[in-house]
Amino acid sequence: MNTLRPGNYSTPPPRWRDLTRRHGITSILAMLYLVLFSTLAIGFYTATTMSGQIARNEKAFELSEAAADGGMQFMRYQLGQLTIAPTVPPSGLMDAVAQGLAQQLNGTANMNGHTVQNTNGVIYIPSATDWTTVDSSAGTKFRAMITQSGQFIVVNVDGAGAGGNAMRGIQIQYQKAPKAGAILDYGVASRGTIATAGATYIQGLTDPTKGSVLSADTTSSTPIAINGKAVSGDLSTVNPTANIAVGPGVSVGGTSDPTKIQQHIHTGVPAPTFPWIDTSVFTAYATNLYPYAPGIVASNATLTDVYVPPNTNPKFTGGATINGVLWIQSPNVVTFKGGATVNGVIVTDTTGSYDGVHNQINFGGNVQSTPLSQLPSTNPAYDPNLVKLTGSFLLAPNYAVTMTGNFGTVGGSMVAGTVNMSGSATGTVNGSVITMYDAAGSNSVSLSGSSDIFIDSTGTSNYPSGMSFGNNYTPLPGTYLEVAPW
Repeated sequence: MNTLRPGNYSTPPPRWRDLTRRHGITSILAMLYLVLFSTLAIGFYTATTMSGQIARNEKAFELSEAAADGGMQFMRYQLGQLTIAPTVPPSGLMDAVAQGLAQQLNGTANMNGHTVQNTNGVIYIPSATDWTTVDSSAGTKFRAMITQSGQFIVVNVDGAGAGGNAMRGIQIQYQKAPKAGAILDYGVASRGTIATAGATYIQGLTDPTKGSVLSADTTSSTPIAINGKAVSGDLSTVNPTANIAVGPGVSVGGTSDPTKIQQHIHTGVPAPTFPWIDTSVFTAYATNLYPYAPGIVASNATLTDVYVPPNTNPKFTGGATINGVLWIQSPNVVTFKGGATVNGVIVTDTTGSYDGVHNQINFGGNVQSTPLSQLPSTNPAYDPNLVKLTGSFLLAPNYAVTMTGNFGTVGGSMVAGTVNMSGSATGTVNGSVITMYDAAGSNSVSLSGSSDIFIDSTGTSNYPSGMSFGNNYTPLPGTYLEVAPW
């Protein structure tokens, strides 16, 4: 047993001194480990916090990018629905775009109570200071800015997530594109009322559905009245409350059963775009002055690329032959008696408005027609570019057109202010019959007697020359850019 030596109580034995030293080293090591573990814990916390922040930032940017992409898709759809008249000059483009977008968007939830306006050449959707919600649960939103660059329009879209701190911006240029002419899917289409009587037929030549009828009149209680023999296609009207009258025994859509006929009657259909007519593509070739004085009756006349000055009021008897383009300048009353052979197209100017008294084209007797595409391009009398202008037979949007005799096969669509067929007027139209005037108190399309129309239209797969159905705007390939938010 170890004991302290007498007289030296303050000095521990050597072994005790060794134990004391060891206890000091252990404390130092413990503190070192404590510092190390604390440092590692802080590092792990910092790394975890930083990773979480990075993940939140990445999510915010992804949501912002998705919102920007969604906003651009929204704008792409809206710009694709526009109908911009082909007559709009570049200086009026932004006003036309704003007007079209206003019709589509004003009053919708997307605008948050704002209205579409052209402010100094800039259009904001929904406004310069507001956003449109993409996903309320995710807090995503977008805003759009439209400007003009020459013939193009430029769309910038910003997208933002919840809080709006992380934003993404994208830009695409849009180019003008011709709209499809849905009205060409109808055999007979009119801005006004349509009536048939007697033994008349409207018949699809190779497909019964091509013998369809549309009225865009919204004021008449009965815009379509079918009392002739048959209409092989469907009957449609834009007015949702209109009545379509079908007489007893009349066949519509291949049936004369009144209960089944209802399946071929449609009200409240979307209003199609009626064409803008530009006859200048033809009139450039009508360089020869009409050779007869006013009041002279021309017999067996042959006219090649001729223009008829206003107030000439030409009359043809004994058959007339029209080669190339016959351009009728308004006002004029043109009368064909004894038949006519049209190797080309008849067009009028498009100035002014409909005048069925002073602007008339009257066909009596048989009419034979050959489209421009069948003219001999090697004949020096015909410009080789003229024969490429296909799909139209008659473009007279401000004229009253009457037919009382057979008209054989017409090599293109017929566009007139009003059309009246009576007697034994029968023929095939390689296109559609379209009337542009809503004649108050009278029908815009009237078929009576034993007149028959056989429709052999090409629908929207073939746009007749001289017709335009307006323009919309589609993305210009290769113009997608990621840009700074505005």
